[in-house]
Amino acid sequence: MRITTLLTVLFALGLATVVSAQDNPVSFYEKLARKDAQLEQSSTFSSLEDEKDFWYDQVRYEKDLKTQDSKAYNIYMNTKRAAYSEHAESCRNQCTHSDYYYQQASFYFTYKSNQSLSKEAIGTIVQVASPRSLQ
Repeated sequence: MRITTLLTVLFALGLATVVSAQDNPVSFYEKLARKDAQLEQSSTFSSLEDEKDFWYDQVRYEKDLKTQDSKAYNIYMNTKRAAYSEHAESCRNQCTHSDYYYQQASFYFTYKSNQSLSKEAIGTIVQVASPRSLQ
């Protein structure tokens, strides 16, 4: 009898945890987007290939999220846009980022729910306008 009671209590606690996690997916995706943005803004890479892989994985994650849960994707992307805007405001001309970073940042800056421009089109437009290092 004690085992049945213990299993019932554990099941109830597990169910309560799942329900509470489902109650606030907004908070989860907002926190995740801010954490990801901070990581992206502070990352340094040992090679161009490592950075390319990093951004490829990030884009793939976002595409998968969009396919699996469009509401979560919109929350994530809107929060990413805000985080990148805040970083740009505090950074101004003092930060140095790579071309890959600026290309991805341009996508976040221009993101709007149900957007009609493709990421490739935006990347082409911003590629010309992104800051370049002086040689």
